[in-house]
Amino acid sequence: MNITRTRLAVSALALTAAALVTSCSSTDPVDDPAATGRELVTEFLTILQSDDPDTLEDFLADSFQLQRADGTGATKAEYVADAPTIDTFTISDTLTAVHDGDLLTVRWAVVIEETIDGAEYSEAEAPRLSTFVREDDDWHLVSHANFNTPS
Repeated sequence: MNITRTRLAVSALALTAAALVTSCSSTDPVDDPAATGRELVTEFLTILQSDDPDTLEDFLADSFQLQRADGTGATKAEYVADAPTIDTFTISDTLTAVHDGDLLTVRWAVVIEETIDGAEYSEAEAPRLSTFVREDDDWHLVSHANFNTPS
């Protein structure tokens, strides 16, 4: 009987620990990854359009990296210091988002009027790839790849 009680106690402790780990996790499922992805990329472009470096700095993760089609890139500090100028944008209807844990990766396209380092970029639809990380209840942009080319 002692062995049975011990096994029950160990089982109960294991289940309790599993429940605590699950309830303490910040990893809540995203009901609609594509809708969340669309909201986040829209927020990103809107922040750039508003030319608000403080909001941009808050939105970007500390480990943010940018890769452009021309081979240039930027860290968070570099990007905030020299963010593109955006006049207008229209996000394509085609958007794919994959959610895993606290990460959301979004493959999307946009027609955009923007100037980067003084160069105007093509208004043709251009693909993008963005990765967001959730910290507590806030999403932050970790990486962004921009595949448009100058006009």
